[in-house]
Amino acid sequence: MATPPPVNAALVGPQRDKQTTSNAGSRWKQAAQDRVFLNSQQKNYSFRAPSFDGDLTSDTLINADTGATVLFDCRVTSLRDKTVSWIRVSDEDNLELLTVDLETHTADSRYKVDVAGETWKLTLLEAKVHDSGIYCCHVSTHPPMLRRFQLIVHAPEIKMNKEAFLESGETLSLKCAILHLSPGETLPEIRWYRGNNTTSLDEIRGGVLIETDLMTLTSHLQVSNC
Repeated sequence: MATPPPVNAALVGPQRDKQTTSNAGSRWKQAAQDRVFLNSQQKNYSFRAPSFDGDLTSDTLINADTGATVLFDCRVTSLRDKTVSWIRVSDEDNLELLTVDLETHTADSRYKVDVAGETWKLTLLEAKVHDSGIYCCHVSTHPPMLRRFQLIVHAPEIKMNKEAFLESGETLSLKCAILHLSPGETLPEIRWYRGNNTTSLDEIRGGVLIETDLMTLTSHLQVSNC
Protein backbone atom coordinates (compact mmCIF):
# COMPACT_ATOMS: atom_id res chain seq x y z
CA MET A 1 0.00 0.00 0.00
CA ALA A 2 1.41 3.46 -1.04
CA THR A 3 2.28 5.95 1.69
CA PRO A 4 0.44 9.38 1.30
CA PRO A 5 2.64 12.49 0.91
CA PRO A 6 3.26 14.66 4.05
CA VAL A 7 0.77 17.42 4.70
CA ASN A 8 3.49 20.11 4.57
CA ALA A 9 5.09 18.82 1.42
CA ALA A 10 5.98 21.59 -1.09
CA LEU A 11 3.78 22.00 -4.15
CA VAL A 12 5.46 21.12 -7.41
CA GLY A 13 4.66 21.37 -11.06
CA PRO A 14 1.65 23.32 -12.37
CA GLN A 15 0.11 23.89 -8.92
CA ARG A 16 3.24 25.70 -7.68
CA ASP A 17 3.47 27.83 -10.81
CA LYS A 18 -0.20 28.77 -10.44
CA GLN A 19 0.19 29.92 -6.79
CA THR A 20 3.38 31.87 -7.57
CA THR A 21 1.60 33.70 -10.42
CA SER A 22 -1.36 34.45 -8.12
CA ASN A 23 0.86 35.92 -5.38
CA ALA A 24 2.77 38.08 -7.87
CA GLY A 25 -0.47 39.40 -9.31
CA SER A 26 -1.77 40.36 -5.84
CA ARG A 27 1.43 42.22 -5.02
CA TRP A 28 1.35 44.07 -8.34
CA LYS A 29 -2.28 45.04 -7.81
CA GLN A 30 -1.57 46.35 -4.27
CA ALA A 31 1.46 48.31 -5.49
CA ALA A 32 -0.63 49.87 -8.28
CA GLN A 33 -3.32 50.87 -5.76
CA ASP A 34 -0.68 52.43 -3.50
CA ARG A 35 0.71 54.45 -6.41
CA VAL A 36 -2.76 55.72 -7.31
CA PHE A 37 -3.37 56.78 -3.68
CA LEU A 38 -0.01 58.56 -3.40
CA ASN A 39 -0.50 60.34 -6.70
CA SER A 40 -3.94 61.52 -5.66
CA GLN A 41 -2.55 62.83 -2.35
CA GLN A 42 0.29 64.65 -4.12
CA LYS A 43 -2.13 66.10 -6.66
CA ASN A 44 -4.44 67.41 -3.92
CA TYR A 45 -1.49 68.98 -2.11
CA SER A 46 0.10 70.43 -5.24
CA PHE A 47 -3.08 72.12 -6.43
CA ARG A 48 -4.27 73.45 -3.07
CA ALA A 49 -5.11 77.11 -3.61
CA PRO A 50 -3.65 79.87 -1.39
CA SER A 51 -5.92 80.89 1.47
CA PHE A 52 -6.07 83.25 4.46
CA ASP A 53 -6.46 82.16 8.05
CA GLY A 54 -9.21 83.62 10.22
CA ASP A 55 -12.51 85.40 9.67
CA LEU A 56 -12.75 87.37 6.42
CA THR A 57 -16.37 88.48 6.69
CA SER A 58 -15.39 91.87 8.15
CA ASP A 59 -12.36 94.15 8.44
CA THR A 60 -9.91 93.44 11.24
CA LEU A 61 -10.05 96.49 13.54
CA ILE A 62 -6.82 97.81 15.06
CA ASN A 63 -6.83 100.67 17.59
CA ALA A 64 -3.55 102.43 18.33
CA ASP A 65 -2.30 105.41 20.31
CA THR A 66 -0.34 108.21 18.66
CA GLY A 67 3.34 107.26 18.58
CA ALA A 68 2.70 103.54 19.01
CA THR A 69 4.12 100.72 16.85
CA VAL A 70 1.37 99.02 14.84
CA LEU A 71 1.70 95.41 13.66
CA PHE A 72 -0.44 93.87 10.90
CA ASP A 73 -0.36 90.05 10.70
CA CYS A 74 -1.48 88.19 7.55
CA ARG A 75 -1.13 84.39 7.45
CA VAL A 76 -1.28 82.87 3.96
CA THR A 77 -1.23 79.09 3.50
CA SER A 78 -0.18 77.28 0.29
CA LEU A 79 1.28 80.49 -1.16
CA ARG A 80 3.54 78.63 -3.63
CA ASP A 81 4.74 81.02 -6.39
CA LYS A 82 2.33 83.88 -5.57
CA THR A 83 3.47 87.23 -4.17
CA VAL A 84 2.22 89.08 -1.09
CA SER A 85 1.84 92.85 -1.14
CA TRP A 86 0.67 95.42 1.40
CA ILE A 87 -1.52 98.25 0.12
CA ARG A 88 -2.96 101.29 1.87
CA VAL A 89 -6.32 102.73 0.82
CA SER A 90 -6.60 106.48 1.44
CA ASP A 91 -9.77 108.40 2.28
CA GLU A 92 -10.17 109.23 -1.42
CA ASP A 93 -9.94 105.49 -2.31
CA ASN A 94 -6.49 106.01 -3.79
CA LEU A 95 -4.19 102.98 -3.53
CA GLU A 96 -0.66 103.30 -2.17
CA LEU A 97 1.65 100.33 -2.69
CA LEU A 98 3.70 99.84 0.45
CA THR A 99 5.53 96.53 -0.07
CA VAL A 100 5.88 93.62 -2.51
CA ASP A 101 7.14 90.43 -0.89
CA LEU A 102 10.11 91.64 1.21
CA GLU A 103 10.75 94.83 -0.79
CA THR A 104 9.52 98.24 0.39
CA HIS A 105 7.96 100.46 -2.29
CA THR A 106 7.17 103.57 -0.24
CA ALA A 107 9.38 106.50 0.66
CA ASP A 108 7.98 106.45 4.21
CA SER A 109 10.71 104.73 6.23
CA ARG A 110 8.32 103.97 9.09
CA TYR A 111 6.99 100.93 7.18
CA LYS A 112 8.81 97.59 7.55
CA VAL A 113 7.91 94.16 6.16
CA ASP A 114 8.95 90.71 7.35
CA VAL A 115 7.81 87.10 7.08
CA ALA A 116 7.87 84.31 9.68
CA GLY A 117 6.79 80.96 8.30
CA GLU A 118 3.46 81.58 6.57
CA THR A 119 2.77 84.88 8.38
CA TRP A 120 3.53 88.15 6.60
CA LYS A 121 4.04 91.09 8.95
CA LEU A 122 3.74 94.78 8.16
CA THR A 123 5.07 97.10 10.87
CA LEU A 124 4.25 100.82 11.13
CA LEU A 125 6.48 102.81 13.49
CA GLU A 126 5.43 105.97 15.35
CA ALA A 127 1.82 105.92 14.19
CA LYS A 128 0.14 109.27 13.55
CA VAL A 129 -3.53 110.19 13.32
CA HIS A 130 -3.33 110.62 9.54
CA ASP A 131 -2.15 106.99 9.24
CA SER A 132 -5.70 105.87 10.04
CA GLY A 133 -7.44 104.03 7.21
CA ILE A 134 -7.74 100.71 5.40
CA TYR A 135 -4.72 98.46 4.87
CA CYS A 136 -4.88 95.36 2.64
CA CYS A 137 -2.86 92.17 2.51
CA HIS A 138 -2.90 91.31 -1.23
CA VAL A 139 -2.08 87.92 -2.78
CA SER A 140 -1.44 87.79 -6.56
CA THR A 141 -4.00 85.11 -7.43
CA HIS A 142 -6.61 85.47 -10.18
CA PRO A 143 -8.79 87.10 -9.05
CA PRO A 144 -6.60 88.70 -6.35
CA MET A 145 -7.11 87.81 -2.69
CA LEU A 146 -7.50 90.65 -0.18
CA ARG A 147 -7.55 90.73 3.60
CA ARG A 148 -8.56 94.13 5.00
CA PHE A 149 -7.46 95.84 8.21
CA GLN A 150 -8.97 99.08 9.55
CA LEU A 151 -6.49 101.13 11.56
CA ILE A 152 -7.69 103.87 13.92
CA VAL A 153 -4.95 106.00 15.47
CA HIS A 154 -6.31 108.05 18.36
CA ALA A 155 -5.16 111.63 18.90
CA PRO A 156 -3.67 112.51 22.31
CA GLU A 157 -5.97 114.24 24.75
CA ILE A 158 -5.70 115.69 28.26
CA LYS A 159 -8.13 114.60 30.93
CA MET A 160 -8.36 116.66 34.13
CA ASN A 161 -10.81 118.22 36.56
CA LYS A 162 -11.80 121.62 35.19
CA GLU A 163 -12.96 123.37 38.36
CA ALA A 164 -12.06 123.54 42.02
CA PHE A 165 -13.81 125.58 44.74
CA LEU A 166 -11.57 126.74 47.59
CA GLU A 167 -11.65 128.98 50.61
CA SER A 168 -8.93 131.60 50.91
CA GLY A 169 -5.66 130.12 52.12
CA GLU A 170 -6.51 126.55 51.14
CA THR A 171 -4.34 124.34 48.94
CA LEU A 172 -5.33 123.83 45.34
CA SER A 173 -4.99 120.23 44.10
CA LEU A 174 -5.35 119.35 40.42
CA LYS A 175 -4.56 116.17 38.48
CA CYS A 176 -4.22 115.56 34.77
CA ALA A 177 -3.61 112.51 32.59
CA ILE A 178 -2.50 112.36 28.96
CA LEU A 179 -4.44 109.72 27.02
CA HIS A 180 -3.72 107.96 23.71
CA LEU A 181 -0.05 108.88 23.58
CA SER A 182 2.79 106.39 23.31
CA PRO A 183 5.93 108.46 23.90
CA GLY A 184 8.46 105.92 22.68
CA GLU A 185 12.09 106.79 23.36
CA THR A 186 11.47 110.56 23.66
CA LEU A 187 9.60 111.31 26.89
CA PRO A 188 7.32 114.35 26.81
CA GLU A 189 7.46 117.29 29.22
CA ILE A 190 4.38 118.03 31.31
CA ARG A 191 4.10 121.62 32.57
CA TRP A 192 1.38 123.59 34.33
CA TYR A 193 0.38 127.12 33.29
CA ARG A 194 -2.11 129.66 34.61
CA GLY A 195 -4.44 131.27 32.11
CA ASN A 196 -2.67 132.52 29.01
CA ASN A 197 0.66 132.89 30.78
CA THR A 198 3.49 131.19 28.88
CA THR A 199 5.67 130.84 31.98
CA SER A 200 5.39 127.64 33.94
CA LEU A 201 3.42 128.05 37.18
CA ASP A 202 6.25 126.79 39.39
CA GLU A 203 8.48 129.55 38.01
CA ILE A 204 6.00 132.33 38.84
CA ARG A 205 5.40 131.78 42.54
CA GLY A 206 6.43 129.67 45.48
CA GLY A 207 4.36 127.07 47.26
CA VAL A 208 3.93 125.01 44.08
CA LEU A 209 4.47 121.24 44.14
CA ILE A 210 4.32 119.25 40.92
CA GLU A 211 4.59 115.46 40.89
CA THR A 212 4.81 113.89 37.43
CA ASP A 213 4.95 110.23 36.42
CA LEU A 214 6.20 109.92 32.85
CA MET A 215 5.53 106.18 32.79
CA THR A 216 1.79 106.69 33.21
CA LEU A 217 1.80 110.25 31.78
CA THR A 218 0.04 111.69 34.80
CA SER A 219 0.79 114.85 36.79
CA HIS A 220 -0.41 116.20 40.15
CA LEU A 221 -0.30 119.95 40.92
CA GLN A 222 -0.57 121.38 44.43
CA VAL A 223 -0.58 125.14 45.11
CA SER A 224 -0.61 126.22 48.74
CA ASN A 225 -2.11 129.40 50.19
CA CYS A 226 -4.39 130.17 47.26
